[in-house]
Amino acid sequence: MKTLIKCFFLIALILSTSSCSKDQLRDDDHFTVEDALDMILNSSNQVRTYRISFSFKDINGNDLAEPFAEEQWIRKGDSRWWGEINPDKYKLDFILPNPPDWWDNTIYNHKAATGFIPDVHRPYFVMYRFDDKGVMCENAHSAEENDNCSWYLYHDFGFDIAWFDLQKTVKYQITCPTIFGDNDIHEFITYWKEDEDLNPNAYERFATCTKVEYDGKVLTPKKGVTIKHYEFPDPYEDVDVTFVNYLVDIVVDR
Repeated sequence: MKTLIKCFFLIALILSTSSCSKDQLRDDDHFTVEDALDMILNSSNQVRTYRISFSFKDINGNDLAEPFAEEQWIRKGDSRWWGEINPDKYKLDFILPNPPDWWDNTIYNHKAATGFIPDVHRPYFVMYRFDDKGVMCENAHSAEENDNCSWYLYHDFGFDIAWFDLQKTVKYQITCPTIFGDNDIHEFITYWKEDEDLNPNAYERFATCTKVEYDGKVLTPKKGVTIKHYEFPDPYEDVDVTFVNYLVDIVVDR
C-alpha cells in the first residue's frame, strides 16, 4: 500500500509541475508526461552508479586541488555544504554516448517540453580524501598531518537500469585555472563495464571504470572500497554501507 501511495504521489507531482495539458507536452523530441509515467511504472528498482575521483598533482608532487580545501563555499545563507568546491573556480561537463532519446547532454536532465525553460542540473565535484589504497580517510573533508591521504575531486551519477543502458564511455570536460594554469577545456575519456562481482539482485550496481584517456596517456583507475559501519539504537539493526569508487591520479605538466 505504501508503494502504491508513493506512485500516486509521484504521478500527481509530475502532473502538477508540468503546468500544461498532455497535448501540449506531447513531442517526440522531448520528455513528456507519458515518458514520466512509463519510467515510474517500469522501474527496475536497480540503479547503476558511476563513481570516479580525480587527484591532480604537478610534476613536483604538489597537490593542485588542495587550495580548494582551504575554503568553504556557503551556498545558501549560513548553510555550509561540506566538500563542495566554489563553482566560480571551475566548470565540469560530462557527456553520455548513448542516452535515451529524452535525455539532453547539455543540461544533464530530460529535455524541456516545448515552450518551457530547461531545468539545468549543473554537475559538480565534491572533495574527499582517500589513502593510497583507495579507502576514504576517517576525516574525509579536512587535512590531518601524516595521515597518508590525498585530496580527490569526486563525481558520481546513476540511473535506473531500465531507463539507461550501460554507458561504456563517458567524456568529462574540466576547465579549472587553479589546477591546469589556463582556461582551456581539458578532456578525460572514461571507459566503463558492468561490475561482474556484484550481486545482480543488489539495489545499487556499481559500474567498473577500466581506463581513462587524458592528454595522450592511458591511465588505469584504482578501485577503492570503503565500508562504513553505522550503529543505531534498538530496535533498529546496525548496518554496514559499502562505498565503491574509482580513483585516477593525474600529473599535470606544470
